[in-house]
Amino acid sequence: RGSPALCGQILTHLSTGTGLPEVTIVYTFLVDLIQPHTLLFLWACFALFRLWWKRAAPPRRLWLLFAPLLSLAVISTPAASHLALLSLESYSSTLEERPVEAEAIVVFSAGVYPPRGLRVRPEMDEDTLDRCLEAARLYKQGPPCLVLASGGKVDPEQAGPPYAAVMGDFLEQLGVKESDVVREEGSRTTYENALNCAQLLRKRGIRRVVLVVDAVDMFRAAACLRKQGVEVVPAPCHFRAASFRPSIPAFLPNPGAAVHVQRVWHEWLGVVWYRCQGNM
Repeated sequence: RGSPALCGQILTHLSTGTGLPEVTIVYTFLVDLIQPHTLLFLWACFALFRLWWKRAAPPRRLWLLFAPLLSLAVISTPAASHLALLSLESYSSTLEERPVEAEAIVVFSAGVYPPRGLRVRPEMDEDTLDRCLEAARLYKQGPPCLVLASGGKVDPEQAGPPYAAVMGDFLEQLGVKESDVVREEGSRTTYENALNCAQLLRKRGIRRVVLVVDAVDMFRAAACLRKQGVEVVPAPCHFRAASFRPSIPAFLPNPGAAVHVQRVWHEWLGVVWYRCQGNM
């Protein structure tokens, strides 16, 4: 994105090894500022300010409008998103090497897009793709071992194969031996992932595994699998809170940040619910 002149400046500084020009900071700020999500927030704030300035409504009613708007603005900032993600992703760090005592690699599914319209075949979402890539990386670090892909279809009426079937095929394309890939195709929740995988592992006499899921999901997923009596070595991937740089855009409402906060909120609700149910 950007004008040819700005792109030329950036390329020049990259080729000479010097830092990016200060103009790119302003450019990035302006690009973030004119995004639809940010503009709508500013518009709403301006409208609210006008109501307050003209005394068009009692202060109490204005506060009822201002409080949720302010809260929504705050939790939609990259800064709030970063803090929220850290509450879960700090649970474990990247597993650089597969432990020699690990007997299998377990991969829980995230999502798979079904064949529909122009999409003629099922496609893994970004989370499932990253998990399979991480599982294949760990698989190649030592002697061949079992790789258990777990995931059914959340909606039984959904077209296409179970998620684990798509994952298993991709793992084989990544170099995992067909004989080492096992597909668990009946689970629809994290708890069912853990329950069904534990049953399959017990039948094979396997007790210690490497678990691969997104970093934000690892706390609940690992706890569920341990609840089933399996020794778990966490291997989180797809870290979203890897770095944070304080800047003006970091404190502007951003739809991507709002999605991350919503993901964390969903996960913590899941933790509370599973605790109450005794699933973890």
